[in-house]
Amino acid sequence: MPPAFTIETDRTLVVPTPSEALARRAELDEFEFDLEVDGAIVPVRVPPGWPGDRLAGLPDLLELRRQQAPEPWNGIVVDRAAFEAVGQVGCTALPDAAGVVEVRYATVEGRRDQGYASEAGGAFVDWLLEHPEVTAVVAECLVTNAASVRVLEKTGFELSEEREDEEGRLLRWVKRRAAL
Repeated sequence: MPPAFTIETDRTLVVPTPSEALARRAELDEFEFDLEVDGAIVPVRVPPGWPGDRLAGLPDLLELRRQQAPEPWNGIVVDRAAFEAVGQVGCTALPDAAGVVEVRYATVEGRRDQGYASEAGGAFVDWLLEHPEVTAVVAECLVTNAASVRVLEKTGFELSEEREDEEGRLLRWVKRRAAL
């Protein structure tokens, strides 16, 4: 079972990615799943291209659930007005011994550059930092990915490192829990 949470923003809901959505994505390009919102069941449309680029780990998440193993927090981003999946946000693993967790996010192609990643991703990161076992959240993006750089800057991340890997020049960002 995925960890339970609901993160609400002005335009989005972020809820644990339903196992049904993970399984159906493997079979269908477009589908719907039922989501309980304020005591009512509403169908959520999942468009082609969900969950967005570079989130190929979703089958691994489904396998963790099948094994009933602990899993990192992952959420589907739902447009509250249209009840449509617009993206995905989640952790690559559970927090390490130092309390650091890495996040990744993606937005469906037709919904990019509309602020969904900043709004939902920022709320998800803030939610992570409320957990006592999380001291910092990190994220990486290519130097050439101006949209991701903008999202990370807007959501309060600070550039911590620049390095080269097989994909190209990477920026590593960090956002730490505020001192009490």
